[in-house]
Amino acid sequence: MRASGVQSAAGFNYRNAPAIDLARQLIIDGRLGRINHVLIRLLADYAAHPEGALTWRFKTEWSGSGVLGDLASHGVDLGRYLVGEISELICDDAIFIAQRPEVSMAASHFSRGTGGPVGEVENEDYVGALLRFEGGARGILEASRASVGEQCRYGVEVHGDRGALSWDFRQMGELQLCLDQDYQNASFVTRYVAPGDGEFGRFQPGSGIAMGYDDLKVVEAYRLVQSIATGEPHGATVDDALRAAEITEAMAESARSRRWVTVTK
Repeated sequence: MRASGVQSAAGFNYRNAPAIDLARQLIIDGRLGRINHVLIRLLADYAAHPEGALTWRFKTEWSGSGVLGDLASHGVDLGRYLVGEISELICDDAIFIAQRPEVSMAASHFSRGTGGPVGEVENEDYVGALLRFEGGARGILEASRASVGEQCRYGVEVHGDRGALSWDFRQMGELQLCLDQDYQNASFVTRYVAPGDGEFGRFQPGSGIAMGYDDLKVVEAYRLVQSIATGEPHGATVDDALRAAEITEAMAESARSRRWVTVTK
């Protein structure tokens, strides 16, 4: 693709949130200091019901993996986008609901089934990983599709030696910041994204006005058009998707072998 000059886009839409662009710029500018540790969490309940249908998402032949290739891949991209490359990791996984009612593979993963035959769930409901970043930061990545009480709890916390930040997808236009304070008894304040932060100004005229998830898809399309127009990549690309796939495969290998794995480049 690079040799032919073809441009690409990948659907890692959480990095398209203006608050994440702001967070990345603060980290690049050194406002948090040296990054020490990171927490990335993607928790959902779409597979929490024991009568949830055995759709394609739960069959390895159709999906390849469970929550690892689904939610965890987005967490990997957030970590890379904000903090840098992941060099080593160790991972554990679990299947919490081992059998589900059999239905047509075309059914939605929100569907229910009762009273009929059941089949085996073939891939993971949960993954938890310890990460080491090339810059020396440590990280935790946790993803689950079967967490009762959690709906789209997707977020990241980054702690440096001089400051910290936190973002929750459910409050997409807010960034919690702890900057320019003492090392002890420091506190967070809420920063609403505003025109000038990422692509926010193309959607809203002033801070505090909400954007939605669908707007992030518009940003994805815009950045692809930018890439085609300039011949330079803008936004997440197929290269980012490949790197996320390599890291999630390393997580799967670690879960199988129960050991630390070096992420190859």
